[in-house]
Amino acid sequence: MSRTGKVFVGIDAGTTGCTVMIFDEKGNAVGHGYQEYNCSSPQPGWIEQSLDEVWAGICSATKQAVARADLPAEAYHSVGLSSQRGTFGLLDENRRPLMNSLVWNCGRALKSVEAISAEFGAAEHQTHTGMTISPLWSAAKIVWLRENRPDLFDATRWFVNGQEYFLWRMGADDWATDPASLTLNGMMDIAKLDWSDRILSACGIGRDRLPPVGTPATMAGRLSKAAAHETGLPEGVILCRGAGDQQCAAIGAGVIKQGMAEFTVGTSGVMVAHLDSVDRIKGNKLWWGGHGVPGAWDIEGGAFSLGASLRWWRDHLGRNELDDAARRKTSVYSVMVEQAHNSKPGANGAMFHSFMASQVTPYYDAVARGGFLGLGLYHERHDLIRALLEGCSHEMKMVFDSFQSDIEGGITDFRLTGGGTKSDGFVQIMTDVIGVPSTVTKERECTALGAAILGAFGSGAFSSIDEAVGAMVQVESTFEPNAKLGELYSEQHAIYRGIYEAIAKSGQYAALSDFSQKYQ
Repeated sequence: MSRTGKVFVGIDAGTTGCTVMIFDEKGNAVGHGYQEYNCSSPQPGWIEQSLDEVWAGICSATKQAVARADLPAEAYHSVGLSSQRGTFGLLDENRRPLMNSLVWNCGRALKSVEAISAEFGAAEHQTHTGMTISPLWSAAKIVWLRENRPDLFDATRWFVNGQEYFLWRMGADDWATDPASLTLNGMMDIAKLDWSDRILSACGIGRDRLPPVGTPATMAGRLSKAAAHETGLPEGVILCRGAGDQQCAAIGAGVIKQGMAEFTVGTSGVMVAHLDSVDRIKGNKLWWGGHGVPGAWDIEGGAFSLGASLRWWRDHLGRNELDDAARRKTSVYSVMVEQAHNSKPGANGAMFHSFMASQVTPYYDAVARGGFLGLGLYHERHDLIRALLEGCSHEMKMVFDSFQSDIEGGITDFRLTGGGTKSDGFVQIMTDVIGVPSTVTKERECTALGAAILGAFGSGAFSSIDEAVGAMVQVESTFEPNAKLGELYSEQHAIYRGIYEAIAKSGQYAALSDFSQKYQ
């Protein structure tokens, strides 16, 4: 890249850490930073996160990326932001957090969702909001606050998604959100791509306690002197709304036309397809919202514990892999994938259900939980790791199959993105289980790239999203499913799904949830 060319910063403030990347005009990464942070669980099923910790992570990761890029200040053109959806903060009148944010996968609102159900029938709710009724969406959690913490509910001046808060911390003066960031709130009138007054009424709040709904990929302000000091970016760089994390991932993967879809394998797994029109939707197993492309829609399904399941193994059972990775100076996840390939496809009959924080698409079962099944005394460590990777892939297949059945024309161009795709071995397992070819882009951190693309377009560096994507998204390779494993994985998938349905229909997930609450 020319030292005088423009560069675009993409910030992905995710659930377990912040990734910041700096890209040139062809989408080549010239700087990278990452800072991990934590969530807390004050009670079983409750997930919270400090907004201040996330802000510190954004600053640290940005400083790392700027230092590694080593570019003159005049090269920096824009910043685009991607943030978690369905995670919301409670701010006072000075926009200071009153408590930790409630994270998208927090399950505290199991009973409070009844206030939403009382206002809407299930079909009407999905038609109106694009979402199934669920305790995982922000609306139900706001009801929970009203019912269980009226002191905090009454003291809250602003209920905010992460993006507008962090842009404000950077110096933005346009206090607004956007439809692409509101998908997991369950609070939007999908036809209008705006707040739903009916949902807000059920929550007990008005529009005056929410940022107005703006447009993705638009300028929000310029970086302040204080934020320049904290992030290492030059003062005055253009700040742009990006979109929600999954819409950014879709943009970064080039998913901007009908028939295209991408599956991001990160802490959670979310599949996103472009929609020219909501009239193409044929079923009700998915949810839909605003795309990162202004004025367009997307349709989504999720598996909320994919990468989190691998991290759970790493943190609690993975001492062998951690030691091996440290000795070889490689990624612990690469070691895990190597170990998995010491086991045969099918993991010698071991199976892992990856519902560590609920099952989302297609069952929307908030009380479902994960587990290893079919274990025998003959199973070895590598069988369990293979079962872990295959189990995550089977949950992905449940999501993919919902897209094939619920969208007119189905999916004709399938792409895999996210940190989980950095291992070719894991990508091949995913491809074999899902059973269709999968394309991988050169830049696997598509969420950060998508945020940077939206910032580049929003700041005027490109005349359209199509032009920006055409210039900055590069396809690397396509993986073909192994035809010899088709029957094996088809049979395994039927068992995987059948066992889940048997446990769920018998009420045992609900009984276990009640038990854990009773004896927490």
